[in-house]
Amino acid sequence: MMIPWLLLVSLFGKSTQDGNGQESGVLHCGAQNLKLTGSDQMILLTWEDTPSCSAVQDVLIYELEVLIADKKEHYDEVAVAPDQIGSTHSWNWTSYLALECASHSVRLRSRYKNHTSQWKQETRPGHETSKAQVYPKDKLFQVGSTATFCCVLPAGEVFGKMSLPEYSSADMNTTRISNQTYALTVHLNQASKYSCTDVKCELIPDVVYGACAYIGYPPNVMDLQCETRDLQSVDCYWTDKDSSLPSKNITEYHLLGSPKICAKWPETRCSQEVRVDARVRNWTLTASNPLGEVKLSDTADLTERVHMFPPEGVTVLSVNARNVSLDWKWTVQQYYNLSLICQVNIINHGENTISEHFGVGLNFAVLNDLIPNWTYNVGIRCRTAQHFWKWSSWSTNVNFHTKGDVPDALDVWMQVMDNQIITIWKMPLANQSHGHIEDYEVTWTKTTQRERQNRTKVAPNNYSLVLSLDTTVGHIVTVTARNINGSSSPSTITIPSSNPDGTKVNTSSIIGSNGSFNLSWSASPTASCGYIVDWCPTLGNCTVEWLKVPPNQTNASIFSKNFKDGLRYTLSVYACTRGAPVLLQRREGYVREKNNPEATSLTARNLKNGSYIFTVKARTAVGECGATSITATLNLLTDNLIGTVFIFLAAVFGLLSLITIVCYRHWTCIKETVYPPIPKPVLTSTGEHGCRHFQVDQCHYSEADITDVPELYCRAGAPINGFVSQENMPFVFSQTPKGYYNQPLKKFTPPPLTLPSTAIPSQPGLPSSPFRREFPNASYNLIMQPGNQQSNFCPELQEATSLERSSDGYQPHDHTETFTTNQTEEDPDSPMSCVSTYILLPQSSSR
Repeated sequence: MMIPWLLLVSLFGKSTQDGNGQESGVLHCGAQNLKLTGSDQMILLTWEDTPSCSAVQDVLIYELEVLIADKKEHYDEVAVAPDQIGSTHSWNWTSYLALECASHSVRLRSRYKNHTSQWKQETRPGHETSKAQVYPKDKLFQVGSTATFCCVLPAGEVFGKMSLPEYSSADMNTTRISNQTYALTVHLNQASKYSCTDVKCELIPDVVYGACAYIGYPPNVMDLQCETRDLQSVDCYWTDKDSSLPSKNITEYHLLGSPKICAKWPETRCSQEVRVDARVRNWTLTASNPLGEVKLSDTADLTERVHMFPPEGVTVLSVNARNVSLDWKWTVQQYYNLSLICQVNIINHGENTISEHFGVGLNFAVLNDLIPNWTYNVGIRCRTAQHFWKWSSWSTNVNFHTKGDVPDALDVWMQVMDNQIITIWKMPLANQSHGHIEDYEVTWTKTTQRERQNRTKVAPNNYSLVLSLDTTVGHIVTVTARNINGSSSPSTITIPSSNPDGTKVNTSSIIGSNGSFNLSWSASPTASCGYIVDWCPTLGNCTVEWLKVPPNQTNASIFSKNFKDGLRYTLSVYACTRGAPVLLQRREGYVREKNNPEATSLTARNLKNGSYIFTVKARTAVGECGATSITATLNLLTDNLIGTVFIFLAAVFGLLSLITIVCYRHWTCIKETVYPPIPKPVLTSTGEHGCRHFQVDQCHYSEADITDVPELYCRAGAPINGFVSQENMPFVFSQTPKGYYNQPLKKFTPPPLTLPSTAIPSQPGLPSSPFRREFPNASYNLIMQPGNQQSNFCPELQEATSLERSSDGYQPHDHTETFTTNQTEEDPDSPMSCVSTYILLPQSSSR
């Protein structure tokens, strides 16, 4: 009974388990002894296989998952071959975050065919801190890369923002990793401007934490060149751009693959001992820093790239008046076997002259054609003659002073004036005298009597000699200079007679340019030794100056420090011959004219009181002419007084003119302001029994504007003394304020009153009678104005103006004047009895 049961259980297990340890779809072969380590941003996982994996006959797969802050971030697989089962396995991965920022977990399981084992997990926790921290710290980054920085907050802190001050917000992106961790991703597109770039984390309230990031470049090496200096080693040079990395991470250089560091940045030169032979080789330089490595190579035969050291110990062996010998040594013995070219730089009072010398192992040179009694400074450099690569640097300079010698031959010329012959020579320069000049010796003789010579000495500070000779005969004059070393070679000049047979040379004009004369002439076949050009002011005594020109040249630019503007000069061109010089051309002109030839006036300034004589002359190429003089007396006080009076009168005239113009333009306004017009009506009398009529300012009106008005009648009475009413009150004229009265126009016809025909003047367009007159004027309402009862004249006469007839019998009054009489009863004894009514005055229709 027991045996069948056991068999049944065994068969069931057989059906659920294969020979490789699989049971219920779960693989018993898996990983054990998992270990997770890491640094910076890289994690490393190591593990071993379980013993059951030894039965696996095919490839075993391990699946790995990476979780950052419990969020799945990465998946990977590791394949283990059957022959590797039983050994220790490893896997690494680089996180985008520093490991301090958040926890990093790795889950691992095995998979064989279609069966997998259970997950096993190892975790590396993030950094716990009591204050905010930014990671990574002090890390190197390459320009162009993308980096992620994190800010880890302690519990209770509130995140504000993360930033790199040197970058814009468009290049940055902030994300939240967990409740206490935030990450900033930045594209690093520029190197650190200073020692490093700050990464800042700002909390709320305003608290800032940070870290330093070094952003730079891998080595940027170029232009490698290798050479040899001593034929026993190689020297290589290159250029390298600053990588912007801190000093502890600067670039290192290795030559020819040697592990030995031959140089560090910023050095750009490296040497290494090698065997130099005549063959082409590759010379390799390796430059590396934490961000990368660069290799350069240069292909060359170093025997063709010899860069020599400069000569050492340059000395002067012998010094003569016109030559010296130089000697030097080589520090590299192989140089004595090379064919060399050396240059000697001869410095002569600021002027440089180069002389070249050749030879195998060259170590000496002779310098010729030097100036006697002269100081020199020389330096030497050399190179190989066969293959030019580079000159050596210049040696240390040495000085020497040549010995003295006799003076050089003098530059002699002549000048003939009247019956005198002036022999002139130029003062020898320092490089011509070769020592102190003690004196000059002049000898002369007639061209017809050369055996009889006259001789004289001239002091060293004189450079001419005047001889009173017969100018009708030619003479030969010789001049020598003498110093402590002897006399110079003689300089001879033949002076022609004053009456030569040749034709006379005409004088033409010349115009100066830029402070000099540009002179040219035709070539002369007689000029065997060249040409001489001399010049001197045309008027007065002068010392002639001259210039000697070689035979193949027929032009010259004449300049002298003695030239003066506004002074006329005579220039002569002579042909130099074996005998006397021959005059070829004569010119006259100004090097620069001072008064414009077109000018016709001149102002003399800063003169004092007194009398002056002004003379004006015309100066031409042949001289002065046409002198005209005027006399003028200058009295500054009188001139100033006259000027002051004229200025005062001009000012008064101008002021009056201004007032007149202003008054003329504003005359209407001034007139109205000073005496404005008064448009009063006036009541006048024509006799004892007459009635004085009203005189009213005339105004323009049309017949259409005339309105029928009541008439004023006067009765006979006593004589009228002035304007007196029945109550002995004068008539008063007044104007009503602005506004108007609306009064009904009433027609009133009192008994007629007979007046003389002259009592009221007739007006055009109005009816008239011989005795009675009607006043078809603008309306006058004879009404009382209570406010004017206190007037001293008479009841107010108010003038009503600007009245127009309306359909309803009412007229608006803009400006009203009304005449009023206080008459309560008719007095028969009154000189004039006026009926109370109103009088209309004419008004313009334009209102």
